[in-house]
Amino acid sequence: MTGLALRELGVAEYASWFEANRSALRDRGPFHEPAWLDAAARGVGFDLGFIGAFEGGELVGAVPGYLTRRGPLRLFGSPLRGTMTSYLGPVTLDPAIATDDHRDLVVACTAFARTTWRATYVRFTLRDAPAERIPPPGADWHVQRPASYRLDLSPGEEAVFAGLRSHCRRNVRKAARAGVEIVPLDDPGLFYRILQDTFRRHDSTSWHPPRFFETIMGELPPLGLLWGWGARYDEQIIAAGLFLHDDREMHFISGASLHEFGSLPTSYLLHWHAIAAAAREGLLVFNSEASGIPSIDQFKETFNPVRERRGTLIWAPRAVWVAQRAFKQWHKSVRQIRGRIAVG
Repeated sequence: MTGLALRELGVAEYASWFEANRSALRDRGPFHEPAWLDAAARGVGFDLGFIGAFEGGELVGAVPGYLTRRGPLRLFGSPLRGTMTSYLGPVTLDPAIATDDHRDLVVACTAFARTTWRATYVRFTLRDAPAERIPPPGADWHVQRPASYRLDLSPGEEAVFAGLRSHCRRNVRKAARAGVEIVPLDDPGLFYRILQDTFRRHDSTSWHPPRFFETIMGELPPLGLLWGWGARYDEQIIAAGLFLHDDREMHFISGASLHEFGSLPTSYLLHWHAIAAAAREGLLVFNSEASGIPSIDQFKETFNPVRERRGTLIWAPRAVWVAQRAFKQWHKSVRQIRGRIAVG
């Protein structure tokens, strides 16, 4: 990667460039959508920062990210944890910046974020970068390899259903025979109540405030970027799921269920309904991040996806790594205490 100049972009400038070049953008995904970035940032109370890559005065790439503070630390992430954003990284015009150049672009953007926003922690998760292609650029860098599940929808609804594991197909049919039906869900308050019920079972609370769901569920469905589905049983919504999508792929971003209906395999029917809807719309991929919780990942694997690994590059001085670990442990303890208070 040579000859590129970096400059901060405004929100409107990024959105205009993105829309004008949508069909030609490499590595574009639903998380790069300007409306998602705006809604997610406001929902969690973060700011947005955009880095533009210019060649000969022409904008040929952009790196969107979230900005926030944690005590004395300034954080820039493309994306940051807590935004329900699985990946971001560069979105570029082909062939101006090849995917193999992304590590070099990340290093340059890190220097830019440190200078422009005085960032003391910088994080990138790339959309489709094999982890082995992004070794740490230096001593203050860490590499993480988050796993994700990718289901190919291109064969069509019938073929995808036939490819599910028999256990999954059986539970989809079982839930339907039991009288569970899938209906649109546009009530963020109801979704949040079910979500809190789910977290309480684990002595915790949701990281996301109610306004996050109010924002994304209120603003994104009319734009064709979010599907909310509820599993209704005996005239009651007993489970729900949110699925972010663009014109090419769909991502499961959040789900919840009521404990008292745990004997019904509602999650199988709920996810299959979303997958079938995506296939009928001509979307090519359904993606769901691996959770690291065996029971949840075993459920996701019954849809017979391919397990892949993304590449995450993180820069921070050693003192920041120590502070981050302490903050994460403190935050986990606070959520557990809140969860126990809510149960009590």
